Amino acid sequence: MSALLGLLPFVFGAVAIVVYARAKRPIARSLGLNASRWSPLEVVIGLAITFVAIGLTLVAELALGAVRLEPGSLTWSSLWSDLLSHLILAAAIEELLYRVLLLSGLAVVLSPVRGGRWIAVLLSAALFGAAHLGNPGASWVAAVGTGLGGVMYGVAFLGTRSVWLPFGLHLGWNLAQGVFGFPISGHVVPGMFATVPAADDVLVLTGGTYGPEAGIPGMLARFVVIGLVVLYLSSRWPDGRFTTLRYAPEPRRRSRPRPSSAADTEWRG
Repeated sequence: MSALLGLLPFVFGAVAIVVYARAKRPIARSLGLNASRWSPLEVVIGLAITFVAIGLTLVAELALGAVRLEPGSLTWSSLWSDLLSHLILAAAIEELLYRVLLLSGLAVVLSPVRGGRWIAVLLSAALFGAAHLGNPGASWVAAVGTGLGGVMYGVAFLGTRSVWLPFGLHLGWNLAQGVFGFPISGHVVPGMFATVPAADDVLVLTGGTYGPEAGIPGMLARFVVIGLVVLYLSSRWPDGRFTTLRYAPEPRRRSRPRPSSAADTEWRG
């Protein structure tokens, strides 16, 4: 099962590349691997949105008496080496596999189907959630919560036609969990705070050893993120449509080189 999940992104990514090449579309741009003046801003927006969402999750769990905060071991000087560098690499790899390759391919294959882009987002999100079932503390509930993360990254990816916003969301979600002392999909990392469960019977709120995305407040926070992403997309592309997930324009086909005229040939000698 895990081998199949690992292979699917490459299969669908190859399909997308072949289709884009035959249609004479710029392959890197069509896969969302473009860079523009908007790219750094979209990373920052993704970080801001997810820090707000995880902050609300922490406030909710504290208010419900599910957790208590204690000092953590992470310091500003160790932030890069102990946490940030690992999370950047993990977010980049997962976005490359599950959005750039898998979701691009699914969107191409399902493009003739009514609602195909939404189906592609949901399928890629389900596979993204299933791929985390081997993580410590994982369960099918945790897979659903992680799948909701796949939905918010997928909406951001197809909405912007770029990897930068989903990368910022992914990095920000994990970084905020780590900083606030939550487990990150079952992995315990040093944080500036330590979030300690107040009792053993609050798993439905905290997500247990898997982390907030397996608990009710964390799952609700996923919908907050999706709403804020759609708000951003609608403000930047007012003519976009949520029902079809079409906001940013599709990459243009490469234009054929203009044939040289006789006069040009004469001038060149």
